[in-house]
Amino acid sequence: MKSINLIFGCHAHQPVGNFDFVLERAYQDSYKPFLDVLEAFPAVKTTLHFTGPLFDWFEEHEPAFLDRLAALVRQGQIEIMGGGYYEPLLCAIPERDARTQIARMQRYCEKRFGQTPRGMWLTERVWEPHMARILNESGVEYTALDDAHFLCSGLAPEELFGYYLTEDEGRAVKVFPIMEKLRYLVPFHQIHETIDWLKEQATEDGTRCAVLHDDYEKFGVWPGTNKSVYEEGWLEGFFQALTDNSDWLHCVTYSDYLDRLRPQGRTYITCASYDEMMTWSLPTAMQRNLVQARQALSHHHDLNSQCASFMRGGFWRNFLAKYPESNNVQKRMLRASARLESLRARFSPGSELEEAEKLIHQGQCNCAYWHGVFGGLYLNHLRTALYEKVISAEAIMDELEGNLKGSTRVEQIDFDGDGNLEGILENEALSLFFSPTDGGTLFELDYKKKPFNFGNTLTRREELYHDALRQGVASVAREAEGDLSIHDIVNAKEADLDRYLIYDPWRRVSLRDRFFKEETTVAELWTGTAPEQGSFATASYALEEGKNSLILSSSGTLLFSPEAIHLKKTVELPPGQASFTTTYSLAAATPFPSDLLFGTEFCLNLLTGDAHDRYYCSEERDLHYIRLGVHGVMESLSHLALRDEWQGVQVNLRFSRPARIYHFPIETVSQSESGQERVHQGCVVLPCWPVSSPDSQVFSVEITLEIAEL
Repeated sequence: MKSINLIFGCHAHQPVGNFDFVLERAYQDSYKPFLDVLEAFPAVKTTLHFTGPLFDWFEEHEPAFLDRLAALVRQGQIEIMGGGYYEPLLCAIPERDARTQIARMQRYCEKRFGQTPRGMWLTERVWEPHMARILNESGVEYTALDDAHFLCSGLAPEELFGYYLTEDEGRAVKVFPIMEKLRYLVPFHQIHETIDWLKEQATEDGTRCAVLHDDYEKFGVWPGTNKSVYEEGWLEGFFQALTDNSDWLHCVTYSDYLDRLRPQGRTYITCASYDEMMTWSLPTAMQRNLVQARQALSHHHDLNSQCASFMRGGFWRNFLAKYPESNNVQKRMLRASARLESLRARFSPGSELEEAEKLIHQGQCNCAYWHGVFGGLYLNHLRTALYEKVISAEAIMDELEGNLKGSTRVEQIDFDGDGNLEGILENEALSLFFSPTDGGTLFELDYKKKPFNFGNTLTRREELYHDALRQGVASVAREAEGDLSIHDIVNAKEADLDRYLIYDPWRRVSLRDRFFKEETTVAELWTGTAPEQGSFATASYALEEGKNSLILSSSGTLLFSPEAIHLKKTVELPPGQASFTTTYSLAAATPFPSDLLFGTEFCLNLLTGDAHDRYYCSEERDLHYIRLGVHGVMESLSHLALRDEWQGVQVNLRFSRPARIYHFPIETVSQSESGQERVHQGCVVLPCWPVSSPDSQVFSVEITLEIAEL
């Protein structure tokens, strides 16, 4: 009789910083009911991977769930797969952290389940060739990658029913191909389609193995699947079919198969991930070209079958170029990790260093480093959580070193890896990061005590899925049916979402210097249609170090005049203060026109624009409770505060001259598993002043930003 082996695995993950109610719902809708069904079918073997954030949550909220898992591990029905504990992308973190994250997971599994995992789940199946060595030297025997990895590396589809060896510097690891066909069948199609396909692949020698390993959350969390998988009994029916066909369909774990059969051979796998990830990593215009090329090719069946596997997107690291915000959080994490490594050489091991390491590991959780069908980078609470962990680790290291007490550090380094020097001002309360080559802007503002990055904004930019809104293809969200994968759902979570498809001309960060006409409206600033009258917004600034300060200066012109204007801003961060002052001085060769305004943008993120406990206020007059998500203009204010009663902090802006202040929210349209949605990414506060004066050729103003606790 022809037979085949099936490895059925699930990967369960929730990111660091996700809301507790989301984890509770995932547990009730997916993690627990899946185990309930599995326990009723002892002949069905499975391999499960849970990430560290979930293990941490289970330990605190549902330890009995872990006890049930341990019992099934002892019975041999479940194999636990390891991984990096806080689900990092190995290509995005230092090798030393990759090894310690893997070891952290191995220690946990050995203690909780009585077994050290033989294999590991590779985050998002993002593979680079050097990882074979890292896994081997970390005691990892096997991993699983998508069939796309193998196909674009030169193997044929019929060669993917087994496992291969791959190596780096002679250090080998065993790799299994995950079948895309099965990923899309389960659990969205009729059960018999999966069984029939597996039967077609069976052979007389019975040595073939088909691997189905995908998100645990597609069994209950993905839209519509709780109803289809559990209420309508899809999973129970699937496990019954596996049991009924066990004479030819052998349900095994990875270890079962490894112990019985040898590898197919040796292969070398190119940098890759699953097909969707490689597509998402491309710049939007190139992503659109690839999708259109694939659509065109699909109309030529014979040619498509020959060429499809060679049409692929980019690889994961492209996200660091596509999104400066992704690069920012990754480089911030790398800076903290390198600092910790340096401290290890100077200080004896202790609880402080261990806690700093754990925080950095949590700050390496992958989800907010990229964006695809899930919100990821676009979810500001996930970015916030990563910054929180990294800033907390830095605060521990500050305390250990003690060299910021009563002092301010002034530094110039290539922080973001672009070949240009960035400036950093840091004391025991704040860390400020500046980009001289991008308008002399302030792109990160860390308050260490909370810890919180008030500059954690996201620029509004075009995404490929916006085409569906423009073309009217996306409908207002309806309840999804369980027969659609999240990759096939085209929904909008509110009507007229297309009116928010506004794209910024530059990165939304602070201290971007603007010149515009006095009659400019807040709507023009919000939409980016206000004509820029000066050349400074994206200009390169010279950078000098001063005493507790950075001096940024540039020469440019106004739209209507070839005469040069010199602009200098001096940012001073006094030791120990949670405030800094920016002093502007402008000098022109000819008089400024009377209708010209000069201003500088502050882009600040307090996580939401419509909560009742986050609003604008002033010491000078009652602003009548303006929430942060409101568009508007305030006249003649020398003080404005963004108040956050939820966190118990307030950002005070003080001006040496009364200012007109434009304000509006930054709202992106992003894709999530249930459709496109509007997400608050911060506020733009733009104080401005007429630059004409009695002598009309010079202008100066001081702006102090202070973070105060309520």
